[in-house]
Amino acid sequence: MTPNIHELTDIMTVRLSGLLLHDTKFFARSIESEPLLDVAADAKTSVSDITTAGQHDVHVDTPLGTFRSSYMPWQWLGPNRPTLIYHHGSGEQPFDFGRFGSNSFRRLFVQTGEDVPANIIAVRAPFHDGSSMEYARAMGDLENFVGMLAASVGLIEALTVRTTEQTTGPVVAAGISLGGWAVNLHRATFDTADRYVPIFAGASVAEVFTSSAYRWLTAESARCQPERLREVLDFEDAFTTIDANDCTPLLARYDRIIEFDRHRSSYEGMPLSITNTGHVTGALATKTLREHISNALTGGPADG
Repeated sequence: MTPNIHELTDIMTVRLSGLLLHDTKFFARSIESEPLLDVAADAKTSVSDITTAGQHDVHVDTPLGTFRSSYMPWQWLGPNRPTLIYHHGSGEQPFDFGRFGSNSFRRLFVQTGEDVPANIIAVRAPFHDGSSMEYARAMGDLENFVGMLAASVGLIEALTVRTTEQTTGPVVAAGISLGGWAVNLHRATFDTADRYVPIFAGASVAEVFTSSAYRWLTAESARCQPERLREVLDFEDAFTTIDANDCTPLLARYDRIIEFDRHRSSYEGMPLSITNTGHVTGALATKTLREHISNALTGGPADG
C-alpha cells in the first residue's frame, strides 16, 4: 500500500535525521543495560520549589548512575488548581523559548496565547540541554537511554509527591513521544499521579527501534538482537496490569514511529483517542493536542 502524506512525512523526517547524524546511531556502542522497568523503579531525586518560575536543575540517582535533569514551573495559579507535569519528545529542547525555538512545550503552552486553567511544570530529560548531535552520541549506549527515561520517571515522581503535598487539585502527567513513554513508565512503576496522558507512545518501547521507521536510526548490531532490546526496554505487562481508570491515551492512525496497530493493544479497556495524522503531523496539530490535554485536566470526555 502506498504511504499517505502523514506516513511519508514520518519516513522522510527519519531519513533526513539519519543523513544529518551520519553514522551516529542508537545503541551503536552497547546494548548492555539493566531492565528499564527496574531502573525506573529505583530512580530517586527530590524537589523543593514547584512554584517559582525558572529552571531548576536536579540530579537523579539510578542503579545506572546519576543523571542531570531539570524542571521549570511555567505557570502557577494556586494550590486549589490542577497541576500539569509535561514531558517533551525525543531530541527537543523544551526550555528554548526563542524566536526560532521549536518544541512541543512551546507550541502547546507558550505560543498559543490561550490560557490553560492549571499549574504547569515542564520537565527536561537528561541529554536534552545540548545539540542534536550530542544527544545522538549519548544514545550510542543503551544504558544512557534507559538511564535517561528512568531519570525522567524519578523526577516526575518527585514533582508528583511535592505537588500532592502542596495542592488539593489533581496531578496530571502528560507527555508526547519520548515523554509519553516516560509518563506510561511512571504509571507502571509508581502510579501516583491522578491521571496520565500519553500522546503518541506506548509501553513496548523496543518496537520503535526494531520495526518502525525509526529502525533506520538504530545500529544494525542492535536491530539484529530484537529480543534483547525487548528484555531491556518493554514494560507492557507491568503497564497493563495496573488496575486504575487513570489513563487517557492519544495515538495517531498513520504514525510510522509509534505504529498504531502495534501499540493500541497497550490501551485495551482505556478511553483511547485517535487522530488521523502521523507522528510528525500529529505533533504539529496543536489544537488537537491541547484539547486532549485540557479534557484530561478538566475531566471532560476523551472522544475516540
